[in-house]
Amino acid sequence: MKSSSRLLTSLTLASFVFAAPVAAQESGSMAVGGATVTVGAGTAILTLPDVPSLMFRGSSGIPSTLLQTFKSSDDFGDEIGWNVNGSIALPMGANKSVSLNGFWANIDDGNSATCTTTAIFGETCGVPPLVDDPALAQFTGFGGLVQLNSRSEREVDHWGASLESKWRLNPGVMGVTRAPHQRTFALGADIRGIDQDLNETILSPTNPAFSAVYNEDLDTRYYGAYAAWGGGYSLPFLSGLTGGLGLRSSFLLRGGVYYADTDYSGRLTTAGAAFSANSALSLSDSDVAFIGGLVLETRKRIGRRAMLSLKSEYEYYTYVPEMAYNQEDVRLGINPVLLGAQLGTRIGSDDAFSARTSLRLTIKLGPDSVMEPR
Repeated sequence: MKSSSRLLTSLTLASFVFAAPVAAQESGSMAVGGATVTVGAGTAILTLPDVPSLMFRGSSGIPSTLLQTFKSSDDFGDEIGWNVNGSIALPMGANKSVSLNGFWANIDDGNSATCTTTAIFGETCGVPPLVDDPALAQFTGFGGLVQLNSRSEREVDHWGASLESKWRLNPGVMGVTRAPHQRTFALGADIRGIDQDLNETILSPTNPAFSAVYNEDLDTRYYGAYAAWGGGYSLPFLSGLTGGLGLRSSFLLRGGVYYADTDYSGRLTTAGAAFSANSALSLSDSDVAFIGGLVLETRKRIGRRAMLSLKSEYEYYTYVPEMAYNQEDVRLGINPVLLGAQLGTRIGSDDAFSARTSLRLTIKLGPDSVMEPR
């Protein structure tokens, strides 16, 4: 994972509290003069694509027929990680503010798989190289690897930073006895990152001399801009209860267009195999992505200058990278692999969903400052 992203996110741990309805933790905020500074922490999920294992089961002949593949990371969206976030907001008049926002989420998981076969049936377990070379038997096994055990660890940093201008809209009352909810409109410049580290170790209990270690960095940057619109709301059947408790709720719809840039770096090191699969590869890919979602927040003023809020954010990404490795024949519909022209390791694409949850405390400081009920 790029150290620059860690530095950037640590410098911009400043975003409004993003969230999903998974367990929330505390956060804090304070304001000096007209500025408001918010920090928070909570939970995060991210539904990234599954990652295939380099380990496979196939026939022992040349070419080998691919019989079974395995996964290094499965159902990553079931994992719950953590996030930290914050924002710095400056008022620019009665109805406008400018803010710097940021978040950093970390999620990880582990997975194990076993390839088992019997050599007398003409099958074997093996590992292909990352790079396609039609002149070589692209195969580490060849009958001697009756069993392989794979253990993988996947760690993901999901982060973002934005500069946003927000306007408070004041709808007319138009003769009604109760004023309508206030609305807001915002425009922002945004950078996002999804940085993935994958480490897979493959060993053979039936051939202790064999080992394969695979290390992968898969980093994606999103550069773009977004627009947002929202405001307060109340549910008729709960308005009496929430009003009595002093709770105020709001929503925000946000969407933007981004340029997505992905860099892949992989290295495979093997030992004790009939054929070496040692290889290293770097790839890149780019695409246009849409990132959009819904933010829900409920606030309660707990003092003259303090407000407690729970904020949940749901986001959809139309593009995230999906890796495929050198296990498929270049001839469509042909199953035998690992000798001749293969498709090679490549970057594909899929979509993803993210959610983050936090609880935040806002304290407004300054001469005669009062926390406004929004």
